[in-house]
Amino acid sequence: MSRKIDAARSKTDQVQRDLEVASAELGLTHGALERELPPEVKTGDVAWAIKQNAELERKVQQAAEELEEVTELLEQAKDGA
Repeated sequence: MSRKIDAARSKTDQVQRDLEVASAELGLTHGALERELPPEVKTGDVAWAIKQNAELERKVQQAAEELEEVTELLEQAKDGA
């Protein structure tokens, strides 16, 4: 059982790191779009895409935080096993 918990913990750690990198990259993308696009182009689909990019960044960061909680629960389960 402990090996399965270790494998699950390792996988959640890796996915959490991947999500944190993705969140940071989305943040950079969002910043570039906000800075580099002139206001007159930030309408319609472009405005929607910028807003969606920020929302995706938030969701990815939230998923990373939730995975951190799962990792902690797995560690507690391992200690209790």
